[in-house]
Amino acid sequence: MAKDPICGMDVDEKGAEFMTHLEHETFYFCSKACQERFETEKGLIDPDQAKGWAKRVVSGILKEPKNKPPKCH
Repeated sequence: MAKDPICGMDVDEKGAEFMTHLEHETFYFCSKACQERFETEKGLIDPDQAKGWAKRVVSGILKEPKNKPPKCH
């Protein structure tokens, strides 16, 4: 099991739908919103690249304090 670096939820690496490779490491996420928040905070994507509901969630998450887990589940 891997831990989502954004919300701390356990994610099974086998069959994981959301992941990002960064500097020879793979990060696993419970949701697209957590993945996009991670990528936005690391400068990998522009927040405007988020699509649909994920864009609304990411926009809301970016306004929250960084230490507070997002409301993704």
